[in-house]
Amino acid sequence: MTRNGFVVLLLLTVAAIGVGALVAERYAEPGLGRTLIVAVFAALVVFPAAKFAERRGWIRGELDFSKMGGRASGAADERGDAK
Repeated sequence: MTRNGFVVLLLLTVAAIGVGALVAERYAEPGLGRTLIVAVFAALVVFPAAKFAERRGWIRGELDFSKMGGRASGAADERGDAK
C-alpha cells in the first residue's frame, strides 16, 4: 500500500465512521443496533473507495502469505486439499 492509499483510506474511514455514528445516533438505540448501522455504513463507503484505490495502483488486492511462513492460497488447490 502506498502512502497516498493509506492516507486516503484512513481519512475516509474516519469520516465514514463519524457520519455513520451521527446517522445511527438519530435512528437507533444505543447498543448492538447502533454499532451495526455504523459498521454497515462504513463498509458501504470504504469498500468502493478501496476498489478505486486498487485500480489507481495505490493498493494491491492480492494476499501473499509466503513471507509469513504460510502457504499461498493456490497451493492447497494444487494438492487437492481445498474443500
